[in-house]
Amino acid sequence: MKNTRLKELDILRAFAFIFVVEQHTMGGYFNIKGISYFYYEIFKFMYTLAKPAVAAFICISGIVISYSSLKKFVVKKYYIKKAVYIFIPYVLWSIVYMHYFKKNINIPDLCMQVLSGDAGYHLWYMGMIVRLFIYLPIILWILKKIHVQSFILRISVFITIALSYYEVSKYQNVISDKVIHFIFNNPTAVQMKIINISPFFWFLYFIMGIYIALNYEIFKRTVLKFKGLIIVTYIGLFTYAYLNEMNMVPFVRAIYLLYFVFSILAWYIISVILSNRAVTYSIFNFFGKYSFGSYLSHVLLIQSILKIIMFKYRIRDWLAVGTVLWISSCIVNTILIKAISHIPYGYLITGSKQKSYIEMIKSINIKRVVQTVKSSF
Repeated sequence: MKNTRLKELDILRAFAFIFVVEQHTMGGYFNIKGISYFYYEIFKFMYTLAKPAVAAFICISGIVISYSSLKKFVVKKYYIKKAVYIFIPYVLWSIVYMHYFKKNINIPDLCMQVLSGDAGYHLWYMGMIVRLFIYLPIILWILKKIHVQSFILRISVFITIALSYYEVSKYQNVISDKVIHFIFNNPTAVQMKIINISPFFWFLYFIMGIYIALNYEIFKRTVLKFKGLIIVTYIGLFTYAYLNEMNMVPFVRAIYLLYFVFSILAWYIISVILSNRAVTYSIFNFFGKYSFGSYLSHVLLIQSILKIIMFKYRIRDWLAVGTVLWISSCIVNTILIKAISHIPYGYLITGSKQKSYIEMIKSINIKRVVQTVKSSF
């Protein structure tokens, strides 16, 4: 018996992907020299809005994997699935980016690039999440053991985890530096990055996702019950985060971490609401369904579209460039990944297994098509 599909997570995944692309387009344009202060404010606003996207992706992964494993978790099947649909596409796209950015392509270098996620600037996430997926069976086993204990113990463990994460976040640079110099005598930039992108520095959101999955119905009811309070709190935290990005208020780590958490909760609420609308759901599900392959490939497409926008159409207004680039990259990239997914073994590139074009053609009922055509005349 399969678990009920969590349609709201399809939409939340789409939002996370859209925000990641936004970060890599107009969200990062605040660094451009010579832009007006008004544009600087807009770009900082968009950057702040999209900043929790990675945390959201990690949380979604924790929810989806754990929720689908509530009834039965087969370790061998899990690792095979991750190898085929996550690791192989990641390695293939790493090779593509190494070629694109003119890096040496050989086995030792490829291994280091995969471990560090250094083949493309966005692939650091893959270098981190792949390791997290390796650890997941152990983490899930421990949390399932805790889940059958008393409510007070479960909450106490989560609070302890949250407080521990605060300390880890606070001393992240110190921890990284100590580990780097313990493992490597004379570390290279890539070796340092392997440690710096450790999932240890993101574990709160993954464990949060597992906790949500283990208590999903209760979580959903509670979040929707207090949706007004959560949205208002999110707006307040976003305002703080934005003002901090604008250097108007000092950085307070606890508030910033809360902003990430409440961002996930707020966009989850929005996703639940939108999931009840058929047309809206189908649109966002289209982006969410192919978000993994689109994430892997989007930087390559951004570079191509940017050249078209700036050199062919000679658009020089940075807000227009960023907006067009953001929207077009999301749409075109997702369409391309969908198209590739239908090619035989295309899932090794996109991580999404769909019917091949040959299978789709074979499944067409020719007689019914002929009858439909005849009846139309």
